[in-house]
Amino acid sequence: MESIHERLDKIEYHNRLLARMYEENGKYPFYRLVIEQGLTEEEVEGVFHLCDEIQKKMHEQMEEGLLSRTSLLTHFVGMLDMKLKPLPTIKAIQSQEEKYTNLMTELLSASPEN
Repeated sequence: MESIHERLDKIEYHNRLLARMYEENGKYPFYRLVIEQGLTEEEVEGVFHLCDEIQKKMHEQMEEGLLSRTSLLTHFVGMLDMKLKPLPTIKAIQSQEEKYTNLMTELLSASPEN
């Protein structure tokens, strides 16, 4: 009989395999990153909270007439969970989360790597 630890390891392995079954640019690329990087529910909520915070700052900057989004990108990268790489995360959220499409587009345009 398998131990709980062995069963948990097998479930985690199967989750990673399921994540790989979906195309890189499939319908849920951010969730794929979440599974691959082993983020917890709280860590994912933190990413979405960060997006909400930066989106609010972006709207404030737009009202003030500021055109550069570099400070927003810097804030996002600095506060993003260390398990996630910024550019793939931005692209994944842009593809998956309609609520943040404009924000992620602005962050991509500010990125020197894009």
